[in-house]
Amino acid sequence: MMSLLEVSGLKTYFYTRRGIVRAVDGVSFDLRRGEALGLVGESGCGKSTLGLSILRLVPPPGRIVEGKIIFDRENLLEKSEKEMRKIRGKRISMIFQDPMTSLNPVMKIKDHLIELIKTHEPNTSVSEALERASRFLRELGIPPERMNDYPHQFSGGMRQRIMIALALILNPDLVIADEPTTALDTIVQAQILELLKKLRDEYKMSLILITHDLSIVAELTDRIAIMYAGKIVEIADTLSFYEEPLHPYSEGLLKSIPSIELSKQKLKSIPGWPPDLVNPPSGCRFHPRCPYAKPICAKEEPPLVKMGKNRIVYCFRWG
Repeated sequence: MMSLLEVSGLKTYFYTRRGIVRAVDGVSFDLRRGEALGLVGESGCGKSTLGLSILRLVPPPGRIVEGKIIFDRENLLEKSEKEMRKIRGKRISMIFQDPMTSLNPVMKIKDHLIELIKTHEPNTSVSEALERASRFLRELGIPPERMNDYPHQFSGGMRQRIMIALALILNPDLVIADEPTTALDTIVQAQILELLKKLRDEYKMSLILITHDLSIVAELTDRIAIMYAGKIVEIADTLSFYEEPLHPYSEGLLKSIPSIELSKQKLKSIPGWPPDLVNPPSGCRFHPRCPYAKPICAKEEPPLVKMGKNRIVYCFRWG
């Protein structure tokens, strides 16, 4: 299947007083049409920055300094800001993790949706846009009469549904969901994930699900990419990953998840702390915390090792 998105050697750095923060440092991956990819890693590893980089929305003092982002055979890094505005929302959209700060507090919900539709489809009348918005919100479980309400009048779960409506109403090719269930209770989390799964199947869209929670990607994604300290360390089919994680960091993540099947289970933690991205460790960035580390791990960056058709890992243990 042909790739919809190919990210190659992407580097996004933040230039701060403390020094250069290497938030995304040489990341490469691809996404096929209709595929869902889970981008997983602990807080601060660069996941959200990677998502913003694809849309070219990295806030200052951040800057994309190197690499390629090929979307539907065109390099987004070569496009003008005017061209990018036509792509954002229409062909690539994003569900942000905090809907309260992403929605305009002084605009009614209907105005958010009408403005988005009219921006990308100027020939659509206001009444047509309103009808479309009403129909879409009803599908997401929001009564159309609530379109006249403001963001603060909705619960967290309802606001997230509105964000999903804004992301999907123009039927984009790619949706980037950045921690879409953050700050929601468990039942609402399950509802939002089930909704994303249903909409993904219905609209045949590609999805990048950014999260730090491995438990929510199992049913929703086809593949998983594990990110650590600005780099991707492993990419695998979801089922293969859960059956046998290859990278030591992936192994540590899975061992730290509690299981309802084991009453006397002893959870294992990963020793140490994530590295400072201003001054990351030499060689493999995980080597100070790795139980399998060899002398070479501290000196050289690990090679890309292909393990079967759809699996790669960056690790000297397998190289």
